Amino acid sequence: MKKALLIVYGVIFLALILLSIFGMMSLGEFSLPTLVSTAFSAIYLTGLWGYTFGKKIWTAVIWRRFFYLLCFGTIVTFLIGTLAVGGQQAIEAIIGLVISIPLVYCLYQYSKGEQSYWLNTEENLKGRILNDLMANNKSELELEKEHGSSKALIKVSMEDDEYVVRITRLNGDSEDSFKNTFANLGHLAIFIEQYTFIKISDFERKYA
Repeated sequence: MKKALLIVYGVIFLALILLSIFGMMSLGEFSLPTLVSTAFSAIYLTGLWGYTFGKKIWTAVIWRRFFYLLCFGTIVTFLIGTLAVGGQQAIEAIIGLVISIPLVYCLYQYSKGEQSYWLNTEENLKGRILNDLMANNKSELELEKEHGSSKALIKVSMEDDEYVVRITRLNGDSEDSFKNTFANLGHLAIFIEQYTFIKISDFERKYA
């Protein structure tokens, strides 16, 4: 249902872009600023398509920058239309703001780095492994491992629709404890392997 609504919205957004181009060309007002605006609209539409179908286009960082640019452009256009001009332009500015809200939301969601489509295949695989293990163990995993004089204890759980990892590292007399939360298990897997000597395969062996 969500995808269908986004597809309809994307078609309407594309139609508005084409109508705007046709109208300006008919009036002979197709200038360089209009061309730049149209190019950015096409980029935003590309981001909407990527979010709708879960496709990886460019990078999350690039889309977060386009998200900020869209927010800035939308706010400036709205303020100019309602405060500096008024009248018919004010109504058009309000309509433009309403139409842009879903696009702003989609670009924000699309630019989140924890989305699964920004992870490579190996990271997705590790995330799926943890997901399957948690599904079979009441959404909680715990593992302790020694490596020479060092020891690491990891607890992974599900709290308030987020994945929480708690890590305790022991090395001689020193102890270091910290936790982090993730929306995606692939990112959680990366975090574990980056900050400890424990691998996702260790969880597989324990809970197999």
